[in-house]
Amino acid sequence: MIICFPFCLFPAQSQTVSLVGKVVDASSLQPVTNAVVVVLELGERKNTAGAGRFYFEQLAPGRYTISVHHIAYAVAEKTIFLAAGIADSVVIELQPALLESDEVVVRSTRTSATAQGISYPYSVEMSEEIVQLPSVTVPDVLKGSPGVTLVRDGSWETDISIRGMARSNIVTMVDNTRIETATDIAGGLSLFDVHDLERVEVVKSPGSVLFGTGAFGGVLHMITKRNSFTEEPMMNAETTNDVSSVDGKVSQYAAFEGSSDNYAMRFSGSYRHAGNTMTPDGEIPNSQYHDFNLNGSVGVKTFGDQSLFVSYQRSQAEDTGIPGGSQLSAAAAARYTLAKRELFGLEYTIPNVSPDVPLVTFRFSRQDIDRAVEVIQNPTLTFTPEATHLTTSGQAEAKLTLPANQLITVGTEVWQRDLDSRRERVNSATAQIVGDRPVPESYFFSAGIYAQDEWPIIPDKITLTLGARYDWIRVSNDETLNPLYIISGGVLQTNPPGQSILWNQMSVRDKSWSANGGLSYAVTSEFELTALVSSAFRAPSLEERYEYINLGSIIRAGNPNLQPEKSTCANAGFRIHAGGLQIQSDLFFNHLTDLVAFVPGMFEGASAFVEQNIGEAKLYGYEISVEQRLAEWDALKYYAAYVRGEDTYDHTDLAQIAPLNGRIESTTILRSAGTIMIAATAYAEQKNLGAGEIRTPGYVIIDADIVSIPIVIDHLSLTFRGGVQNILNKLYEDHLSTLRGLVVYEPGRNFFLSTTIAI
Repeated sequence: MIICFPFCLFPAQSQTVSLVGKVVDASSLQPVTNAVVVVLELGERKNTAGAGRFYFEQLAPGRYTISVHHIAYAVAEKTIFLAAGIADSVVIELQPALLESDEVVVRSTRTSATAQGISYPYSVEMSEEIVQLPSVTVPDVLKGSPGVTLVRDGSWETDISIRGMARSNIVTMVDNTRIETATDIAGGLSLFDVHDLERVEVVKSPGSVLFGTGAFGGVLHMITKRNSFTEEPMMNAETTNDVSSVDGKVSQYAAFEGSSDNYAMRFSGSYRHAGNTMTPDGEIPNSQYHDFNLNGSVGVKTFGDQSLFVSYQRSQAEDTGIPGGSQLSAAAAARYTLAKRELFGLEYTIPNVSPDVPLVTFRFSRQDIDRAVEVIQNPTLTFTPEATHLTTSGQAEAKLTLPANQLITVGTEVWQRDLDSRRERVNSATAQIVGDRPVPESYFFSAGIYAQDEWPIIPDKITLTLGARYDWIRVSNDETLNPLYIISGGVLQTNPPGQSILWNQMSVRDKSWSANGGLSYAVTSEFELTALVSSAFRAPSLEERYEYINLGSIIRAGNPNLQPEKSTCANAGFRIHAGGLQIQSDLFFNHLTDLVAFVPGMFEGASAFVEQNIGEAKLYGYEISVEQRLAEWDALKYYAAYVRGEDTYDHTDLAQIAPLNGRIESTTILRSAGTIMIAATAYAEQKNLGAGEIRTPGYVIIDADIVSIPIVIDHLSLTFRGGVQNILNKLYEDHLSTLRGLVVYEPGRNFFLSTTIAI
């Protein structure tokens, strides 16, 4: 019955409407031909004709999201309402590629809201920007966004901090599927090829509560490329080759697309190989990486405009060094013997169910992340922890259009993380192997309902946003023995002397809620004020509840009785979008209670650091970003970001807070050649130190790159990208990486080159 349910919903076609549009150059207002126009809710794609026009017919009344792409312009997106029985028209203006369009839709807000008119603090990186610079991982892509800072455990193992919060406090997603894995050593965000990403969205702390537990630090959402349906059969292919000098990286990427009015498919694959990363002080030992990626999606039309998309993603790394990590000593040598992510997803979309229900979407996914590590503690002692993180999720979501152009998104989401971890301690001096479980076999189940109302009280003037989510959470674990077994002299003992129960079988239930309210007020057509308040929660993870880490020197133990962390946030900002000038600024304050942290104590009769709910903290700061178009061929971008974290319980500074930082970037278009970008990124000295931290000096890094215009040869299009990162070969320390193993200095001067051939 559940499987049949989507196919029993047929759209109401009693009233239809046509949409006629035109795409023009924002400066000259001349028509833009061969632009690709996509109705995201339908997956339908049209190309603009000689007059820049496009035409969609037989659309049901409702709200739609239009996305426009052209190789010479920045992506533009727009949300529109179509009224019953009335043909509508829209004009979409495209900015040159060096400028970000002010008409970009933020899809991770659940309502797919246009950036102008939403109260959320956000950043969006589109595919053209993602591949412009050589990025090893997704956090590399985001390190130039205000309020987002890269955290490094290695060249391949990276993570992000959003406004001073990181790891378990950020929900990371790919195509609406949560990425649930251990966060002690980074790796979850490394299992992606950036060439496969259509966009990367960051919704910052106050605006992320609709995603459930863990989101009060923010949401990072990666949206992969997927082909659309077209009127005529079409096929495209591309291949990209990258090289970098700082680590000797060589990578190859290839993709193929095909589509018609009934099917749409895309397949891609890549391989990367890199040696140790060089710094001005020498190479970072054990920082090599090797990985490959496979991605595929196939969409078919079923009934009318209904569509089914099936997707598969696989990323795998082997023999990948881990020079850093919070659980590793500087003397240890660690590597991933295997890191694998495998995702199978289904999405069924039913547009135009009725005039009041423009879209219903059903999603199912199963994502398996396997991580196996080898830690050589000393010449005679080796640890081999490994774990399987299986996340299964299902979602049902509907868009409701009410009078006065209100758009309500309602949905339900159920997901479960199954964790199976194992570890062996191999002592070659005694010829003994001890097996145990760092975390017992355990399960985190969450069932939530959510709703969000986006209400333009006065269209194009005042927009009110209200959202809420309620979750039922159940956390359970199996009984765990310590040790599980001992192999001594080749003889297996499943009931060794001293074996005891480490964790009893148990189950814990939580009920949690989140809510937000935002207001966007357009004072003038060029000046906008925003405000947002929210309350959110984070239920402790399986590792925080049950982990038992004993690497020989320090014992770290979980606590099954932890209570959820709580957060109350506020954000206020203003935005200016006047012709060639765009400014976005935000002030934020985040108050946290019942924080989970390690506290000195006792566990199983031994001294240990044990997870506890302690005290309160506050995070506050500001961000400002400016984009200024100096001429049709030149633009400046600059930003500044600051965050301060304080423990209000013992009046000390919080650890792992990035210092004041900023960036200035000059982009110039050479119409006959391409685009040149020169940027300087600066970080101030960090003097506000948390427990165990060291002061890090400030620094300035200068980068430069060039992207050629597409060179067309018959049916081929050739694009070159190249440049230099850290031109002055600056020796510098990133404050967020100074406490993590051998990662002290950041990469030195890097020459890079990338070529893309498209058919």
